[in-house]
Amino acid sequence: MITLKEVNKQNWLEIVRLCSAEDQKNRVFEKTIASNCLSLAQASMEENWTVKAIYQNDIPIGFTMYGYSDELSGYEICRMMIDYKFQGKGFGRQALNLVIKEMVNQFKCDEIFITFVPQNEKAKQLYVSAGFKDTGKVVKALEDELIYSIRVL
Repeated sequence: MITLKEVNKQNWLEIVRLCSAEDQKNRVFEKTIASNCLSLAQASMEENWTVKAIYQNDIPIGFTMYGYSDELSGYEICRMMIDYKFQGKGFGRQALNLVIKEMVNQFKCDEIFITFVPQNEKAKQLYVSAGFKDTGKVVKALEDELIYSIRVL
């Protein structure tokens, strides 16, 4: 069963060690996503982000960061990652659905944005299959990222 848990003193190091691909271990900027370490640092500096560990039963398998994006003027899932050892098992879909529900409950938002680099085809497939649609806009980051959104209320 997939659950979202607080990142805390007991689990933060396990969460930092998770990565999107084996060749991306110990990188601040992974190929298609910022590392969990960078995300935790960002969330500690910017008040508007919530960070959660993604667990399969008692095993940490991923990480998410979400909240209000000043840049997008709306609520955003800023990070969504499943460790490479657990990809392809449907955990990403389950986690994404949980995050969306949690955001609706926490923020009472009616639209959620998500951004990703164009070459991350697996992420795009997941987001589109969950109902996200291309806004036709791009956000400037280290690399330009596509902006997708979903209406939730």
